[in-house]
Amino acid sequence: MSRKAKFIFGTYIAAALVVLSVCCAIGYSRLTDYRRAAAYSSRAAFETTVKSVDSMGSALKKSLYATDGGMCSSLCGQVYAAASAAEASMMSLPFATQELENLASFLNLVGDYAYSLAPAAAEEGFSQEQLEQLESFSRQAVDFASLLRQLQMDLNNDLVLLDSREERLQNVGESGQGKISAALLEYESGFDGSSFEYDGKYSLKEEQQAGELSEDEAKELAARVAGVEPMELKEEYSYSGTDGRRCYSAGDLIICVSSRGLESIGQSRLVSSARLSTEKARQKAEEFLSTLGLEEMALISYSDSGTIASFNFAQIQDEALRLGSGVKVSVALDDGSIYSYNGEDYSYEQAELSWDTDEETAAQQLPENVSSEGVRRVTIESEGGRELPCYEFSCINSEGENLKIYVDAQSGKQCRIDI
Repeated sequence: MSRKAKFIFGTYIAAALVVLSVCCAIGYSRLTDYRRAAAYSSRAAFETTVKSVDSMGSALKKSLYATDGGMCSSLCGQVYAAASAAEASMMSLPFATQELENLASFLNLVGDYAYSLAPAAAEEGFSQEQLEQLESFSRQAVDFASLLRQLQMDLNNDLVLLDSREERLQNVGESGQGKISAALLEYESGFDGSSFEYDGKYSLKEEQQAGELSEDEAKELAARVAGVEPMELKEEYSYSGTDGRRCYSAGDLIICVSSRGLESIGQSRLVSSARLSTEKARQKAEEFLSTLGLEEMALISYSDSGTIASFNFAQIQDEALRLGSGVKVSVALDDGSIYSYNGEDYSYEQAELSWDTDEETAAQQLPENVSSEGVRRVTIESEGGRELPCYEFSCINSEGENLKIYVDAQSGKQCRIDI
């Protein structure tokens, strides 16, 4: 290689090194900025967690002295808002909060409990039992807030460190690191986050009772639905839970049954043409339900894709539609066979319903700016999964919008509005 070529080559190498050095410097500077922004975000999330838990504890403590219904409801709203903010900010902390499930569960439970109390508390205030539960929550929240304030003070004095987002995937609270996650995990180990019974989505739920069908009877049911002998069924899988669920196949048909009855049917074949009308398909669906012994059903909606007609049925009790208990049946429009069936939401137990309010009294709960187009008896599920007997009013407001207003048949008050 000539001297000139060596000179040119060296020049290019030097220029490349200079450019690379500049790019590295810029990248390092940006990385430093990103780290500072992440650290600031983490610190802000922790500060918000401290303030939110402190506000929640303060509102819970105030609720113990509230006697006016309006004040009780207002404090419930404050507790719910603070618990929601604390939960959201905890999720933004730079460590895996799933290892702090008791603390997260506590925030969820307190917020939801306050939310569930607000409507009744606005009129009646808190009962003695509710006050005792609020006092228990108050003690736990105040203790938790005290820990967070101490950690906040130690963080400001550089006695503990806030976890780095770069180590987010590592185990929470490694020993000897002096990090906030370690302190929270230690506190978590002795924290009681147990639930209790109330009408909310985080309350304890009763375990569903097993059905009466034996394994052989369930298999016979699957064979009858498939139109084959039990020995012709092929078992695909089984689940030894409370319901003893089993799944069988017969040709292109998949049938799932449990000790409670038929749960689902599905076909894998394609339906290419339609020969049956929707009305005829509906008759086929109703006949199929009759063979299963599900006769107290009412059609609430249907759809027709051109090759398959699907029908949604709701169970009837006390002349009321149980909207949370029903089945869906799809019929193939070429040969009228049952293309699919879903009965997992069907309840084989009767609901405990009490119609203490008549329809005329319930109608008085409608506002003046709506007109009722019809009413029917239904049951809906509360947040805690309890069935509520209601009057469902189909209404139109002054702007021509459709809405449904539900009036609780036990209390005689509005319990839900759908727009």
